[in-house]
Amino acid sequence: MSSKLSRFLHLEKDRGERAKRELPPQLQDGGRRFEDIAERGALPQGEVPEAHLERFKAQAPVVLEQRPDSSEDDGPDFPRCVVCASNNGRFAKHCQQCGADLGTPEQLAYREQLAREHREQRAKQLGVEREGALQRLEQERREDSERYAFLLGKLRAEEQKHGAWRLFARHSTVGTGLLALLPSTFARCLAMGAYVGVTLGLLRFGPGDVRWVGIGMMFLLALLFTPWRSRFRRWR
Repeated sequence: MSSKLSRFLHLEKDRGERAKRELPPQLQDGGRRFEDIAERGALPQGEVPEAHLERFKAQAPVVLEQRPDSSEDDGPDFPRCVVCASNNGRFAKHCQQCGADLGTPEQLAYREQLAREHREQRAKQLGVEREGALQRLEQERREDSERYAFLLGKLRAEEQKHGAWRLFARHSTVGTGLLALLPSTFARCLAMGAYVGVTLGLLRFGPGDVRWVGIGMMFLLALLFTPWRSRFRRWR
C-alpha cells in the first residue's frame, strides 16, 4: 500500500537538466553595463529626419509697418474724408463711406488743417488749465496763510490770558521770569548790568537820602532772584 503522501510525487513532471542561462552582451565583457564615451562616439549615430526638426526652428519675425512720427498735438491719427467728413482707419487708403482716395493733395491739406486746429485748441486748453492751476495754488496759499494767522493769534491770546501764571510756573524766581520776557541773551545781560550799575552808583555816589533808593533797589534785586517756592515752603 502506497504512502498517503506519495500522491504529491507526481504533481509536476521532470524538467530534466536546465540549460545554462546566457548573460546579456553588456555583462559579458568584465561586467560593464555601459560603454565608454570614446566607444559611444565611434558608434554610428542615427539621423533625425528634417521634418521632425522643423518645429524647433525659430519663426521669422513679423515686420510691422513703420508709423510716421506724430505727437498728441496733431490730434487723433484717423484720417477724415474731405468729401463726406467721416473718420477712417489709421491705415486706410480709401474712405470707407464714399470710397474717395485719402492720399490726394486736397485730402492731405485738409488733414493738415485739422491737425493745426487741434494744436491751437489744445494750446488754449493747456493755457486755461495752467491758469486754473495757478489760481487754485494761490487760493490754497492764501487759505493757509489765513489759517496760520488765525492759529497764531489764538495762541498768542491764550498765552496772554495765562501769561502771569505760566511765568511763575515755568521759572523758580520772578527775576528769571522777567528776564525771559526779553528777546535775546544780550538784552538780558544789558538789563542786568544797567540795574546793577545804577544800584551801585546810587550806593556809592548818591547824596543823602538817595542812597536809600540804592539800598531799596539792592533788596528788590535780592527779592526778585530768591526762589519763591522755597520761600512759600518756609512760611508754611
